Amino acid sequence: MYFLIIYCTCLLLFLNHQVTASIIFDKRQAIASRSCGGENNTVAICSPTASSVWYNNTLYEITWKYNNPYFNAYNQVDLYLLYSPSSGQYESVKNWTGLDKSTGVFVPTVDDSWYPQPIKDNSPNVTWTMYFYLVGTGADIQEDLAKIPSSHNQFPPPQPFTLIQSAHNTTHPTSTAPTSSTTQSSPSTLSTNSNNSSQSSNRLPGWAIALICIVSILFIAASIALIWAVRRYKNRKHLAAVTGTGSEHANDEKLLVPDHIALTSAAAPTATHDLSVHSASPPQQNRTLSSTNEKLPVMQQQASLGIHSEANHSSSILSSTDALMIADTFRQFMRKPEWNEDVELNEKKGEK
Repeated sequence: MYFLIIYCTCLLLFLNHQVTASIIFDKRQAIASRSCGGENNTVAICSPTASSVWYNNTLYEITWKYNNPYFNAYNQVDLYLLYSPSSGQYESVKNWTGLDKSTGVFVPTVDDSWYPQPIKDNSPNVTWTMYFYLVGTGADIQEDLAKIPSSHNQFPPPQPFTLIQSAHNTTHPTSTAPTSSTTQSSPSTLSTNSNNSSQSSNRLPGWAIALICIVSILFIAASIALIWAVRRYKNRKHLAAVTGTGSEHANDEKLLVPDHIALTSAAAPTATHDLSVHSASPPQQNRTLSSTNEKLPVMQQQASLGIHSEANHSSSILSSTDALMIADTFRQFMRKPEWNEDVELNEKKGEK
């Protein structure tokens, strides 16, 4: 959750920075466009000027006179980056076609495609004299450039400026001192090696930034939901395992109760059988037998209460061996009742 909050905060700050930068650029572009519109009609491009020096990997503004009569017949213009290997000859290095004429401003980023040829890594910087040429969309620049010496060209001549090419430094982090080198010219005819480049700058459009932000937020939300689901599944599994173990212990305790009942019921028939055997005694001994029978339920009740009390207050289990010993002792006691001893004493007295 904290990561999501931090991410959203950084995203909002980034978008705010982009929007602020865009507003600043829009204001600067509007001011530059109005300023360039006040120039005389011989000017086609106001920026860069002949004294401008541009460097690689840098953002620059190109402004033109949007209300120049030379472009009245066109709603869009084409911008060409030219290189002149010799006087009066031009080679097209890069172009931007279909630009809105009324905007009057274009903001590209200088990159390696702006230079006539690449240079080796760690080599000195190279200075190039380049030209911007603005024409109506679809115009033939070869024909118009050929008419420049005779001043019969339809559009204003190309605008020169200086472009510095920096080599990639792979040995030292510090940049080398800018040095200039002259370029060798050779006779050649006009060639148009135009690169079909995009009309806009290298910055991402607003919809792409918004799409990236939405996808990132959805991915983070899905990750959090997945982690939460996995943790919940593990907790449920652990709880089910603990509940199952408790149920097994409860079942084991329930199974122990019938053993006590079986042992008590096993001793009861023996006592009943012994009573049935002694019930066939002579009539004169009914009083002694009845007293013995009165004691028997009390003893059974005490034995039963002892067993149940022991079962309730202790978790120990009465084994089958202990039950047999108790039953055997009980039978021996029942086989020698008090009235049997009285009969034996009477017989001995009669013999005397």
